[in-house]
Amino acid sequence: MKTVLLVSALGLWAGVASQCLSRNDNQVPPSQPDLNHILPFSIGLFKEVVSSSGNFFFSPYSIWTALVLTYFGAETRTKTQMEQVLQLTNKEETFALYRALNDGSHENNENYTLNTANRIFIKEGFSIRPCIQQVLPRELQRLNFSMPAVAAEFINSFVKNATEGKIQQAVNPGFLSRVRMLIVNAIYFKGLWEHQFRVADTSKAEFFTTPTQVSMVDMMTQRAYFRNGVSEELDADVVELPYRGGAASLFVLLPRDRRTGDELDRMLQRLTPAALASAVENLESSERILNLPKFKFEKGLSSELKEALIRMGIRDAFYDEADLSSFGKTIVVTEVAHKAVIEVNEEGSEAAAVTVVGIDIRVAPPLVNCNRPFLFFIRDNVVNNILFIGVFREPQP
Repeated sequence: MKTVLLVSALGLWAGVASQCLSRNDNQVPPSQPDLNHILPFSIGLFKEVVSSSGNFFFSPYSIWTALVLTYFGAETRTKTQMEQVLQLTNKEETFALYRALNDGSHENNENYTLNTANRIFIKEGFSIRPCIQQVLPRELQRLNFSMPAVAAEFINSFVKNATEGKIQQAVNPGFLSRVRMLIVNAIYFKGLWEHQFRVADTSKAEFFTTPTQVSMVDMMTQRAYFRNGVSEELDADVVELPYRGGAASLFVLLPRDRRTGDELDRMLQRLTPAALASAVENLESSERILNLPKFKFEKGLSSELKEALIRMGIRDAFYDEADLSSFGKTIVVTEVAHKAVIEVNEEGSEAAAVTVVGIDIRVAPPLVNCNRPFLFFIRDNVVNNILFIGVFREPQP
């Protein structure tokens, strides 16, 4: 089976032609893009996929971006479902917003680094709608997928460079032997703390996984003025760690109750977009001694991400009812995968993510045509016993 894969990307949209992805692909982008309206998607998806144990980390923005790319190809009910879940209005405004977000003006300022990259790798000989090439001229690149090892090395090198080496592999040769198109998104962030932790102040300290289970971690510490507060709704202490320049921050929500060990889970149950927005807005600056563990880990999502999106309402795109006809006829989303990495240390934070949306050519299921003699039997599956068995050779008059 041949598959089309979308690996989400944040990229530059240039040379836009009209009436390809929308009725007006040339709508003027907003001068000051704002994504506050997609907070319900980000929090909703987080609550659907967050693991019940262990560490967890992902980029809802990368996933949203991948699905927006898919949305540009959607029509009819598939389009409506994606608009509802992704918090979108219409294709015209969404495409204009997308262009504004990816014009490069917000990347790599003097205070932090935000690298985003977008490529659409197309198998040689595979045709797409000509207007797509006009809308995304700099993203398109044809590769010889019949040499999957070479093609995979090229794509993975692109991802590795875009993420400063944080993500080494997005595809493997075996998968490339079955695909026709790859849209690759890579996002990389690095920010230095406004108030950096001194390495000399980092020391081993206790970390209570539960009230009775203790581990030793490298605990950073500093005394400084932080914006902080209390969320009564979430029953959590809130502290903001700004990156240099204040254009980005790391927020920590620490459950206040520490008696039972399930405080974090109970806080996540109460977490809503409104509660989170209120927790972030109602902070005041005061002096605090802050202890924060150093940490570094990565997390991957695959089938559980697809299942979460279906539960949230993006259903048709994954089934035969899919209508992605703006890209091509008879195609359907078959999988969504995501990988993210994070490192927090005395200097600041680094994070990177890649999202993968797989699209397959939709074909009719194979036909099982019982139009000739056949064997049949009735089986008791509880005790693994054939109750009846027979053959059907000819219809009775």
